Amino acid sequence: MPRRSRSTTAARVVSIVLHPFLVLAALALLAAWRVDPASLARTTSGIGVAIAIVSLFIWQRRRGGHWQTVDASRRQERPLLYVLALLYVLALLIAGGYWLWMGGRASATSNGVLAAVAMLCVAGITNRWIKLSLHMASLSFAGVAAWPLCSAAAIVALATIPLLGWARLKMARHTVPEVLGGIVLGLLSGATLLAAG
Repeated sequence: MPRRSRSTTAARVVSIVLHPFLVLAALALLAAWRVDPASLARTTSGIGVAIAIVSLFIWQRRRGGHWQTVDASRRQERPLLYVLALLYVLALLIAGGYWLWMGGRASATSNGVLAAVAMLCVAGITNRWIKLSLHMASLSFAGVAAWPLCSAAAIVALATIPLLGWARLKMARHTVPEVLGGIVLGLLSGATLLAAG
């Protein structure tokens, strides 16, 4: 097996550290901490369960030879990824709907989940024509959505967009239009969330 160059290894590390699941989990933890600190333990445990489920699923897809990479980089690998992500979010929305029905009220976190769902739906629909980068969309979305919660975190997220774009291109996971399209999708989704809040 050929040895990876240092720049390819660096790109891989950046892609793992800024993986959409980790970025969105960090955003959810930030929102829980800033908006409803009492929900931080609940949010953390929910994210832990989700990480375990997603990790098991990725391991199964890779081990079975169904995915070439851990991030479903081929276009034909994406539909199942979108369906499972949307089923998970649908379960969260059903639980949230029940909570609202029982007398709760909508929160900034639930609005964020809805915006992320809309972003995934758009990426899933457009997958027929272009494989938008979910890494780029998630980081861009988080950068905008984090602004009212912690401007320093938002600035860090937005400032790392070029680094992540370089990593996705260096690893040949996406083309320039896919990277730029992901950024636009994330920025628009985040701006829609802020406008709705």
